[in-house]
Amino acid sequence: MKSPRFTVLLVASAMAAPVRVMPEPPSLPLFTYDVLPGEGLAPGTYGLNVPASIFSDWAPRRIVLIAELKAGTSVTLLTGACEVDSPDLITVTMPLPELQLNPGDTFLRYTYRGESKADFWAKGRWYTNADGAFITEADGSGCQSQCKAHETGRGRRKWWFRLRLVDGRIGWTYANESLDPNYFAH
Repeated sequence: MKSPRFTVLLVASAMAAPVRVMPEPPSLPLFTYDVLPGEGLAPGTYGLNVPASIFSDWAPRRIVLIAELKAGTSVTLLTGACEVDSPDLITVTMPLPELQLNPGDTFLRYTYRGESKADFWAKGRWYTNADGAFITEADGSGCQSQCKAHETGRGRRKWWFRLRLVDGRIGWTYANESLDPNYFAH
């Protein structure tokens, strides 16, 4: 019989993501720091496609408005933070042995990291940056073949971006939860 430690390592290998035991889902809101939503968004210089309010911090109790920028203003994207107020609910439709889940089971998706990668909580385990390419989104996007799960409940998340302004000041701007891909332009 395999030891529990070996099983956890086997699961982590199958998901190609770190996994740890976490009996209960994380408390909300959940903050993930130094992360960007992916899909081609990386640190670098961008022009704003929309006006942006720049704040001293992203934490609500410490926010002070430091600048209002017009569309077209050049900024340097440094990093991001994701605030999850409620996770997405994912329902399994075909066996997922790598997550130890069966049809009808549900799991929670938290921070989306792009290219199908996200943080998941499933049956007492936390998966960081796990591959979710097997998930069909509620709008029909996402997985197109060998799909094993679908989004049955849309969560709420906020993305904050840490920016360096042309004058050297550093601040944060909020992007809506759907994260308009046209927020920044090269």
